[in-house]
Amino acid sequence: MLTRLSNAVVLAWGWRRAAIAFVAGAVSTLALAPFYAWPLLFITFPVLVWLIDGASAGRFGRVMSAAAVGWWFGFGYFVAGLYWIGIAFLVDAKTFAWLMPFAVLGLPAFLAIFTALGTALAGALWTPGPSRLLALAASLTIAEWVRGHAFSGFPWNAFG
Repeated sequence: MLTRLSNAVVLAWGWRRAAIAFVAGAVSTLALAPFYAWPLLFITFPVLVWLIDGASAGRFGRVMSAAAVGWWFGFGYFVAGLYWIGIAFLVDAKTFAWLMPFAVLGLPAFLAIFTALGTALAGALWTPGPSRLLALAASLTIAEWVRGHAFSGFPWNAFG
């Protein structure tokens, strides 16, 4: 059954691939407070690995496909994890509610670029076998460090 599931994820393409990555990223936020359902990461990150496994052949194709998967994963992760930012715009809704979509969707879209850069680097280093997991872990660690320091940093909701 697990092999069938992994094959379905690896072979997904187009909007299904993006949707799988988005949902896996969103579900990953349940590992954070107040839920602390960290075992879910043992489901969602293998999905990310399978999606990168299914990236297009060739170095440049794999890098771009891995970046796209990473962006959708990061976008889902940050939309679900930073929903609370929108609440601040409702304190004086008459004045600031129109800004809410920019914060609730725009900030996660920007932060997902860092996840995309991490998965792109992992895609460039990707090889068959367990070493691909180290490539992904190292690449996402670097991307998270940069996210926490670039542009004055935004260290909330780190994967680690």
